[in-house]
Amino acid sequence: MRRIISVRSSSSTRTRSCRKNAALRWACAVAPLAVAVACGGAQPAKPAASSATAKAAAAPPPTPATVTVKEPGGDAADPHAAALERLLSAPWGLRSDKADALKVPMPDSDNWKRVRYFGVEHYVGFRYGDDHHALLIGFVQDLPAGTPMKSDTCMRHFEAWGLPQTHAFDVKFSPFESHLTRWQKQSLESRSVDGKVNLGFIADEFSGAWAAYPAYQDACLVLAVAVPWRDHKDLAQKLRDRFVTEGFQQMVATSGSKPERK
Repeated sequence: MRRIISVRSSSSTRTRSCRKNAALRWACAVAPLAVAVACGGAQPAKPAASSATAKAAAAPPPTPATVTVKEPGGDAADPHAAALERLLSAPWGLRSDKADALKVPMPDSDNWKRVRYFGVEHYVGFRYGDDHHALLIGFVQDLPAGTPMKSDTCMRHFEAWGLPQTHAFDVKFSPFESHLTRWQKQSLESRSVDGKVNLGFIADEFSGAWAAYPAYQDACLVLAVAVPWRDHKDLAQKLRDRFVTEGFQQMVATSGSKPERK
């Protein structure tokens, strides 16, 4: 089931990269819509290549021995495209947080690195390659007492907290698409979106999605994925959609008790 929700947020900043600026790193982590491009260091905007040019530029996949956690795109002529292709074809696996309270679904799971995003309250993070070909961030959020523990209430609570954080940044979104699937015999709501973030003289576009889980008695779990385009819009969208249709449902919370970050 899919429905469209129109949402737009924009403002301005002259901050270049969240690797160099703690405030931007915080904003991109709490706003899953812009997490990949800002947290990975936005790339200079480039003219879109024609389909003919793209086909002419097609290159073989990387040499297997060169595929590493640092660069899963290996020695390919276009490592970002190679990394996304790998994520689209690789089987799903599960990676745990430090406390083994969650098992987070991701394709090519051995080549993701668990990371922390300093300056923002989140539970666990992963990145695919040092160049942030894709990112995953997990949040655990308390619900106000008496709030029904359902996916849609978790989603509303998370977005009411996260979306205002984009107001300090020049982020523009396509209409949100809402999806309904099942998780542990319950409804699972997720959102998907495309967006563009401008950081001073740097701009990038991305595809993102997030799912809200009624995982605990009094707290919600949210998993967000974001994929920068970098001239590969189609691959980024396909990977984002793969999480929506295949991945989010595989999340495992190993305990009914809310985990605490260590």
